[in-house]
Amino acid sequence: MSLVIYKLGGSLLTLADLDRRLTSLLEAQLPLSPASSASRPFDRALLVGGGSAADLVRDWDKRHKLGAERAHDLALGAMTLNARFINSLLTNSEFVSRSSSIRPACARGSIVVLDPVATLAEAERRAGERLPRSWNVTSDSIAAFLAIQFRAAALVLMTSTPRPAGRRPAAAARQGLVDKHFPRVANRIPIVAWANLRSKRPAIERWL
Repeated sequence: MSLVIYKLGGSLLTLADLDRRLTSLLEAQLPLSPASSASRPFDRALLVGGGSAADLVRDWDKRHKLGAERAHDLALGAMTLNARFINSLLTNSEFVSRSSSIRPACARGSIVVLDPVATLAEAERRAGERLPRSWNVTSDSIAAFLAIQFRAAALVLMTSTPRPAGRRPAAAARQGLVDKHFPRVANRIPIVAWANLRSKRPAIERWL
């Protein structure tokens, strides 16, 4: 069974009907290939971005010169806080800390919410390398890195904006639609899809 990583932008946590919109999108058909269908089985795992909690860490870093490592750890903590919130918001979800736990949780019918600290550490061990500790690396690139190391079939970016007009990640990064590191890893993911969760009728559209 193939894995699909979903990244939920932290700015979406203010949506009043987030649970309904998110659950609906996680159950939606994936535009992976002409042969894909709603019945095709996928393990689905959700990574939650830092949002305003990570912005607070950015402010601390500016004011107190935390340094790259400490700021990175605190930003991951912000993502963990948000992941715990989503796990508590959804009625049928599991907080998962290892990639090997994703399939059993999906088999139980649960929505998998990833522990960002533990799953990133696992992915970095697999890769034998670490993502840069920089504000150029946000949950966009972390989700992409997980998708690469866990050999996901696709990455779905759930955001507050429409899909970029072009198919150039570097242009999207210049517009602030993805982080600055994302273009360096995007081409290693088989499929990158996009969904504007704030639209009237959110839908998953293939981007890359």
